[in-house]
Order: sequence, then C-alpha cells, then structure tokens
Amino acid sequence: MTTQNAVSEVDIRERIDILLDAVRNGDLGALKTIFAPNLVSFDIEPPLRHLGAEQKWANWEKVFAVYRVPLGYEVRDLTVLVDGDLAVTYAVNRISGTLANGAQAGMWVRWTAAWQRIDGAWMIAHDQVSVPLYFPDGRAATDLTP
Repeated sequence: MTTQNAVSEVDIRERIDILLDAVRNGDLGALKTIFAPNLVSFDIEPPLRHLGAEQKWANWEKVFAVYRVPLGYEVRDLTVLVDGDLAVTYAVNRISGTLANGAQAGMWVRWTAAWQRIDGAWMIAHDQVSVPLYFPDGRAATDLTP
C-alpha cells in the first residue's frame, strides 16, 4: 500500500467513526457530511435503489423516528481498500436499541460502501445494505450473528 493510500485509509476510518457517532446520536446533520450528493444507495428497504443523498437522509430520518436515541450501532470486521481517489469498505453492522414503543430491537446487516474523494473529502458515492434470506420462504434472516 502506498503512503497516500495508507493516509486515505486512516481518513476513511475517521469518516466511518463520524458516521457511527451520527447514527448513535440521531445526528442527521453529521450524516449529511458523509454521503455524496449523487449517491446511489441499495438500501435495506424499497425501492430497489435510492437516488441522491436526500433519499438516504430520508431513510435515516425514518430510523430515528422508530428508535429512541441513543441507538446502538456497531461495525464489525471492517475492511478498507483504497486506490487513489476511490475506495471500497465492507463490514457487518449492527443497529440496536429501544423502539419508540419501548420494545428492544436489533439486527445485523451486510454493508458495502464505495467511497470517492470529492474536493479532498471522502464521501460515500454508493452503498449497499442487505440481510440474507432463508429459502424457500424468502424470510429475512435478521436473527443471524457474526
């Protein structure tokens, strides 16, 4: 790994820390600094793709409306691959906490993000969040743990 790529990896890990703190604290303003304006997101809920950062922010607003703050948010087994102004990260993430109705909830998801350095800042240009399915019934496997 080149020195520049190593520095970029540190920068991306710092950006992920900002993302984690923003989710845990329900801080939509901080989340807005992470996603590129032209983001394409294959998020966990319909539709098949969300176009533009505004749609991603709207998804996080829904999460913050369902969960009480602070939330639990963990990234495990994070891998960061960097080449110049592009990078890919992948991990399994857990969101958990108390729902607005008082019930406890949480699940692990698979997360992949494509990062692009835009005007010197690393931004998520594409992300994908998913859970495996049990076949043949197609039920979401939200009970799995790493």
